[in-house]
Amino acid sequence: MILQGTLYSQALDMETGAVFVAADDCGAAPPRKVAYLLHGLQGRYDDFLHYTVLPDLCRSYHCLFVLPDGQRSFYTDMACGNEYFTYLTRELPVLVSDLFRVSSAPEDTAILGASMGGFGALKAALTFPDRYAACAAFSPCCLDLADYLRPAWRSGEEGDAFRRIFGDKLAADFLAAFGPDGSRLPENDLLSLAKAAAETGVRPRVFTCWGSEDIFRDTNRRFPRQMAALGWPIESRELPGHMHNWVFFNEALKLALPFCLGEK
Repeated sequence: MILQGTLYSQALDMETGAVFVAADDCGAAPPRKVAYLLHGLQGRYDDFLHYTVLPDLCRSYHCLFVLPDGQRSFYTDMACGNEYFTYLTRELPVLVSDLFRVSSAPEDTAILGASMGGFGALKAALTFPDRYAACAAFSPCCLDLADYLRPAWRSGEEGDAFRRIFGDKLAADFLAAFGPDGSRLPENDLLSLAKAAAETGVRPRVFTCWGSEDIFRDTNRRFPRQMAALGWPIESRELPGHMHNWVFFNEALKLALPFCLGEK
């Protein structure tokens, strides 16, 4: 089953695209698990449908895969823009439950993403650890967000340097998502969220994966150690020879689904 269309979102105050993918076993019991798959910054909501073997992999899982549109929001409630985090974590699960026969239990819910979507998946699982059984992030970006939003950059002293490294468009994306004064940093800093979540005693299983030739390789290598230091061990894999592209994301998805949803 592949359903592609639009939903009206109250949080976004507009129609937004979405894809729903599942095996053709609608009569099977119990209700399906749910897995949210989040695209990257330069992509769109149906990327996992077109660039991975998800339509084939889904046949091995009694699960509904939900592919929402996050635009270039970093899946945040943007400082200057729409409330994509509210849509993803509060509104969309209700819409999915209303439309499909799925389980709403946290133990039957997972969230995964690539690059910007990996950041969004981690942010959701670490902000609401009681809502997800597992999270997987494929070469997530912004693991060092606090460095990017340090006071010197926020005050404009290093603004030109930031734009030289990342370009005008990405610099504008950061300002829109996280605020020119860094005001949205606390709610978007993954390590701060992980520390707070660890203190609750509720820890979804977390899997991260990156390529040895990936542009975010260094921060992805550090992140598991940083999480372990907070009392939150995670499973991680580095794939030799892989870069930040859909060849890698496809392989990462094959590794992540058994981790998040159980072995085939």
